[in-house]
Amino acid sequence: MNKRFIENELPWTYIRFYAVGALLFMIPFTRGIFISITTLSLLLVIFSVFYFNRDWNSTQVAWGIFIVTSSYLLEYYGVATGTIFGEYIYGRGLAPLIKGTPLIIGLNWLFLIYSTHLIANKTCGTVVGRIVCASLLMLLYDVVAEWVAPYMKMWSFSSGYPPLRNFSVWFAASVFYHTGFELIPLRHDNPSARFLYAVQIVFFIVIGIFSQIVIK
Repeated sequence: MNKRFIENELPWTYIRFYAVGALLFMIPFTRGIFISITTLSLLLVIFSVFYFNRDWNSTQVAWGIFIVTSSYLLEYYGVATGTIFGEYIYGRGLAPLIKGTPLIIGLNWLFLIYSTHLIANKTCGTVVGRIVCASLLMLLYDVVAEWVAPYMKMWSFSSGYPPLRNFSVWFAASVFYHTGFELIPLRHDNPSARFLYAVQIVFFIVIGIFSQIVIK
């Protein structure tokens, strides 16, 4: 009962958590604190989501590990070569870094694939429809995140806003990962994952609007 109560409270917890985060960012005196705890904050919310997944099996765990590892390597070579997503660098907002790539980035990919997969399961009917829908949700997340990432010291592109190939590769990787989850389907829903995705989108939009008006 206690675990179910905590799970039911998670949506409100996420709202309060990100409201405090937005406030920390908006106050110049505490903005540095916000940036320094971004990675820890991501770890906490991602852990809370996966903690309430009730249907892990060995195949799903293996696919999850593959997503974490392969997406990290994709980002690693993307940063090192500048040929995959474009020329970009990660900042202190996602520290610690190994040769310029955040340790948490693969886990964040897994959370995003997982949450958008669950949203698509609720809204799109066919297998192809779910894959496309979930990948478009990934693309939406990337478009919004790219807008605010430099302000939050997470990453930045040398060209300012990222080139088209960044979004093309992001979408293609999403299609690949979502296809894997369709082959080893998750048989349950996890409302906290779907809700956290939505809260993060709103959070980025709020930070982006504030940054455009106040920080510029």
